[in-house]
This record gives sequence, C-alpha cells and structure tokens, in this order.
Amino acid sequence: VEIGQTQVVAAQALAAEGLGRDDLRLTYFDCTQSWLYPTGGVSPGWYALHRTTARSDDPFIQRHLASARLSYEQRADRQAPAFALYAQPASALGPCAVPQPLDLDGPLDFWGYTLPPGPIHPGDTLEIETCWRVTALPARPLSLMLHLRGPDGATHVGDGLGVPIESWAVGDIILQRHRLTLPPDAPPGDYAPYTGAYWLDTLERWSVTRQDGQTDDRVPLPFVTLVAD
Repeated sequence: VEIGQTQVVAAQALAAEGLGRDDLRLTYFDCTQSWLYPTGGVSPGWYALHRTTARSDDPFIQRHLASARLSYEQRADRQAPAFALYAQPASALGPCAVPQPLDLDGPLDFWGYTLPPGPIHPGDTLEIETCWRVTALPARPLSLMLHLRGPDGATHVGDGLGVPIESWAVGDIILQRHRLTLPPDAPPGDYAPYTGAYWLDTLERWSVTRQDGQTDDRVPLPFVTLVAD
C-alpha cells in the first residue's frame, strides 16, 4: 500500500498522542500480502490495522494477529479512519523461523517456509509463505520469487513483496504470502515450488550458495501434489 508523506506525518502525530511517546519506529506494510515482525519479534510493539481489515476472516491476517492482544478499537472514522490497535508481545515466530544453511547474494537470509498441509486440486489457489530476515538495508528495489513448475513443464508465478524496503531495519523478519491459482485443467502430479529474490531494476536473480559450495539462482522447496477431482 502506498503511503504519502502527509499520511506518514499524521500517523506519527497520532501514534505520539495515543501512546504517549514520540520515539517509536513506525513501519508500513500490506498485511494482505506480507507480515512484518520488527526486530524479528524480539521487541514488543503494536499493530494498527483498518478496522474492516482487522475484523476480516482472512486466515493469514488472523493467524498473525493470534499472538497479539486487542488494546484499542476506534469504531468510526474520525481524524483517522476506523482502526484497531493490537499489542504484540515479544515472542518466537513459530515454524517459519528456522534459519537455512544458505548464503544469498543480497540483504536477506532465507529463514524457512510454510506449505499447504495436504494435496491440492485443479482450480485451487495454492498458498505458500516464505520467511526472510533482513541483514542489510538495500539500495535498490527488489522482489521475492515463488514459482511453481508442474509436471507438464508449465510455470505458475506468485512473486511479490508487501513490505516496502523503506520500512526495513536490520533484524526484521518478513513473511511473504504467495498465492497461485491453478487452472481448472491443471494436470495431476507433483509440482515443484522454488523461491528466491531478484532485483527489480534488472530482474537479475540473487545467487544462492549451499553448504556444499554449489550455487544456483533459486531455493527449491518440497513438492506439493495435485490430485485430480
């Protein structure tokens, strides 16, 4: 979501007034695409969401709000749109936060993934989450890759990045939600997902070096199986 400078200044003023301090770091991200854990979840903080978004039945949003506590709710539009404020305690990030023995040629470490729990079917929307830790602040725009290669050789693309690099700080954890809708006539069989990152200005993929010294431009993930209806 694009945030204008006027909105940033207003949000800073509201945060300072509501929380009684003006020394807090403010970050922005699209919570329908990604989730940001500033400092990797080591420090407590607050999430402020539009009220309709916070009350939606989107499982991605509700899962990442599960460890937070609703501390304030503005139910009507006033100086700011109706919103809900959640207090997030310092906590572990769960199964995604598992550092991988990989070296990426860019300012992120790959920290894991979450795959759908069972088989998928033709026409389904497949959701895969990838998890990344910020190691440096990038000077160039980038995106996160999620491709899915089917048994027929067709590649389905679910790239994206819902946390603007301007919101990053070293140590942050980013969970990216990748959604791929498979065609109704997708053939059954094993589908090979792989992830990675690339620079948006050149579309150059980051190199990935494994512990054995082998390099590639992607991180393979376990197969997912499509079962015919």
